[in-house]
Amino acid sequence: MPKMSAGKVVEVTAVQAAHLPAGTAAAVPAIQRWLNLWGVSGYRPTNEEKKAGLDPAKDRRKSQLFMAGNRLNNGRGEIGFDAILRVGFLGHTDRVAEVPVSLKAGDSRDISTDIPLLQAIVKADMPFWVYILAGDARTVEYMDGVRLDVAPARNVTMRRINVTPLLRDLLKTWEIVDGEGEVTYVRKHTTSVKGVKYYYPRLRVTWGRIPQEYWLDREPVPFSPTAPLPYPW
Repeated sequence: MPKMSAGKVVEVTAVQAAHLPAGTAAAVPAIQRWLNLWGVSGYRPTNEEKKAGLDPAKDRRKSQLFMAGNRLNNGRGEIGFDAILRVGFLGHTDRVAEVPVSLKAGDSRDISTDIPLLQAIVKADMPFWVYILAGDARTVEYMDGVRLDVAPARNVTMRRINVTPLLRDLLKTWEIVDGEGEVTYVRKHTTSVKGVKYYYPRLRVTWGRIPQEYWLDREPVPFSPTAPLPYPW
């Protein structure tokens, strides 16, 4: 029976409070605008709700999971982004922007599989905000095709970090390495399709090893999807 981990429940709870969920057609323009602002190219939009190819109208999600009446996309986000937050900026509260962010809870440590895009982001010094979340939630078991209403996580907290300076300072190579013990590295992820094995790179960050000075929040604070971020220009 498929399961949605407690960490994933925390993540989707945060997505429900966001301006837009990533991995959807609605989020693509916001992501593209943010990347364009920094001169970052190479973004390849996806839509995790619909089938690609010959039948783009077909729902690709097998599960029927809902939260507060909204259908959950319990799969992937969008090339590392999980939600679009509409936030102001510290010291400039009159200016609001739609900022793509990554949401991580539980043991989620992989940022993205699109290594060239991450390289372009770091080169452009574009802020890549990651929200490390925690909260009270339980693992949910479900059956494909059977509707299930998932209870939101409670007491959700966040600790925010811009991983761009972290990658610039501490990532030793963009090549796949055995980096266990490193703060951040590109790892080899092996999977299989129809019995055929293949691998691809995933950039990993071990949150517990990050030096304190890289964090925006020194300690976890209550989750707020509209909490201002540092002015990025």
